Amino acid sequence: MGACQLPCTVYDYKPSLQQDMEDADLVISHAGAGTCLEVLELKKDLVVVVNDSLMGNHQIELAEKLAEEGYLEFATLSTLQSILDSFHSKERQRFPKPDSNLFSNFLRQQLKLT
Repeated sequence: MGACQLPCTVYDYKPSLQQDMEDADLVISHAGAGTCLEVLELKKDLVVVVNDSLMGNHQIELAEKLAEEGYLEFATLSTLQSILDSFHSKERQRFPKPDSNLFSNFLRQQLKLT
């Protein structure tokens, strides 16, 4: 891959990326569950880059499932350029708001309290 043509911001360390994610049109990140959820809940476009050389890499499973559901695009370092080239030609689903009653409703049902 040649020199990056996108304006990029890179940090060695930053306590919070919240403002950066809110300001971004597109977030390119690793496929950690927390990061994926944060970005998707902000209704931002997301491309996750997984390290396909790791053994037992749970990030690949998460990335594949979220991509299959249409919420994001996922790439490896070798496929990132082609994913970015075709990014705007695909329509993605918006991540649904979490149901704050889901777990309590499940417990009520299991405990036969309803």
